[in-house]
Amino acid sequence: MKKRFEYKTVIIEPKGFWGTRYEPAEIDKVLNQHGNEGWELVTAESRDYGGTFYGIIYTFKREL
Repeated sequence: MKKRFEYKTVIIEPKGFWGTRYEPAEIDKVLNQHGNEGWELVTAESRDYGGTFYGIIYTFKREL
């Protein structure tokens, strides 16, 4: 039988007045929460357009 997976995408956006600050503890909290629910991080990529940074997209998967 083939393995089956489900996927989940989470966007973490920067904070602060100019939207340039990240809190590593908050990112760890989100990633650990998903890991504890059985999600495995597959990719992380920056989300930018025209030189402006809008956050990081995290894609997770877990087996059904």
